Amino acid sequence: MSRSLQLALFSVGGAVFAYLISRIGVGQLISDAGRTGLMFVPIVLLYALVYACTARAWQLTMRDHSPRVRPGFWRTYAVTISSAALNFLTPLINAGGEPYRVAAMAPQLGPRRAAGSVILHRMLHSFTYVLVWLSAVGLAFAILPRETPSAVIIALGIAAVLLLGIIALFLSAHRSGLLERILDWLHRVPVLRRFAKALEPRRATFVELDQQITEFYHRRPNHFMQAILLEYLSRCIFMLELVLIVASLGYHIGYLRAFAIGGLEAIAGNVLFFVPFELGAREGAFYLLFKLFGLDPQLGLYTSIVGRVRDFTWIAAGLLLIWVTGSRAASTSEATL
Repeated sequence: MSRSLQLALFSVGGAVFAYLISRIGVGQLISDAGRTGLMFVPIVLLYALVYACTARAWQLTMRDHSPRVRPGFWRTYAVTISSAALNFLTPLINAGGEPYRVAAMAPQLGPRRAAGSVILHRMLHSFTYVLVWLSAVGLAFAILPRETPSAVIIALGIAAVLLLGIIALFLSAHRSGLLERILDWLHRVPVLRRFAKALEPRRATFVELDQQITEFYHRRPNHFMQAILLEYLSRCIFMLELVLIVASLGYHIGYLRAFAIGGLEAIAGNVLFFVPFELGAREGAFYLLFKLFGLDPQLGLYTSIVGRVRDFTWIAAGLLLIWVTGSRAASTSEATL
């Protein structure tokens, strides 16, 4: 994507964001923030539990290493938070944190095992997201008001079919590998053959990574299921954020409705991944979803703004942890030498 197109998308998103703000009113939003008050603290701290579940799930992919070699939980936790911050700061691809995770764990796991662990965890993480989205779609069918437009119901049905297909693809990848098959597929696409030829010297590495992924599925199914459950639990905890934000303003939203709204917003955010920082896209999605579920749409906009406050708080924490974990790693290396 060209820089000019990226700037154009950012501008459009900013315009949507400004329009929604003006529609609700800056004064109203400031008033809502005042009513939320100290509730900002548990809303922000809730994400500490989300990261803890994700870090533990990532640790499970490293279980074939001895405890002396395998990174401890707190280091894994810190790297998880830092990598999430870097992902947020690299819009469009959200991949800045993955190379950092590999580099952070390579001294203990080795470059290839670290890369395999990161790829495996990313696949598990993405797989769980799809499960959460499918759950949200199912809840939406049950919770949406009867007067919901037919077009919305049809769109949800199409989304459910697509998500089931993605789940089948993920399970196939974990059972029999995926990276080498992707490379073979690239060779068959005329536009991508040159890219495939450039990757061909790394085929042995892809085979090794595929083997690491399939071994985790076949040899340690308990760890596979535990990692999936932990990642799913992290999303379940995250959905409480919507409940807390709405409650801070004196309104009530049931957990299942919050889960449905949060899951559908995540689907919209991933469909509109090309909008930098989801600016305008996230706000618009929450605004429309709250309205669709029979709630005051301005609550949706405020929910999105509070979510951004939480994002920036954890980004700051993640960037700080990069320095902390980096200095400790350097000290450990010097002591070893």
